[in-house]
Amino acid sequence: MRETRIFATPVEARGTTDGSATIAGYGAVFDTPYEVWGFTESVAPGAFDKSLKARYDELAVLADHDAARVLGTTASDTARFSIDSHGLAYEADLDLLDPDGVSTWRKVSTGKVRQSSFAFEVVKDEWTHPEENSKELPHRTLREVKLWEASPVLWGANPATQVDLKRAARSLAAVLKADEGDPEQAITEARLAAFFDARATTPEPAP
Repeated sequence: MRETRIFATPVEARGTTDGSATIAGYGAVFDTPYEVWGFTESVAPGAFDKSLKARYDELAVLADHDAARVLGTTASDTARFSIDSHGLAYEADLDLLDPDGVSTWRKVSTGKVRQSSFAFEVVKDEWTHPEENSKELPHRTLREVKLWEASPVLWGANPATQVDLKRAARSLAAVLKADEGDPEQAITEARLAAFFDARATTPEPAP
């Protein structure tokens, strides 16, 4: 099940004298917490390592996560992904004979589209929660993900969709050994910290 996250990291246009056009940005930034409806989340360094080794030739750069608007693929050597200390970097060489390539180039080069996002499946995550009555939010760390693609996107203010929240709740329910609906409702109502506190103070049933 795929999830997406949007980062407020710039995507840039790089023109050359030979007429080619390349866009480049960071699909994800490491160790930078962002809030997702009642909990925070971050991507750990190393989260993409296995995915890039195992399925590098299956990756793509899309326009706004639309599989019908392919900007570049690693298999065709028109897209590249790499990891550095900052995060997951990507590049795509745009086809200026393709309307999607021209449109993306214009939107990025003129600053209309400035953000980046990545689509992934969670392989391994880790939940931590603050001390009781703390003002901090529960935190989810993405330890390992299966990467699908990166995209330049317009909106950077909404880091997760309702579908993504359901998947996060499913993961948390497994960690807490709770009914799946309980953390999902707590996340939706932005009261996950209180849910953690209640679980911590509820005595275990007698054997």
